[in-house]
Amino acid sequence: MEEKRKDLINTQQKKILDEVIAILNDSHPSFYYLSTVEVAAEIKKYMHVSGSLSHEKYELVKNLKRADIQILLSFHGDK
Repeated sequence: MEEKRKDLINTQQKKILDEVIAILNDSHPSFYYLSTVEVAAEIKKYMHVSGSLSHEKYELVKNLKRADIQILLSFHGDK
């Protein structure tokens, strides 16, 4: 049961990260060419700007470290 809950949280976090990437990609012309480390740093910075995410989304991702973000970005679910 705990494993399924963790998978669900990871899937939700990945979806939020994908949304943030889309926003950053639209506003940052060279975003596509950044390294994964730089992308993770930009995502983390964006997430912590007040009002950039809904409270619910922020609660799901607020404790992610840059390394966690990098791992989630490399995750390719079968959905």
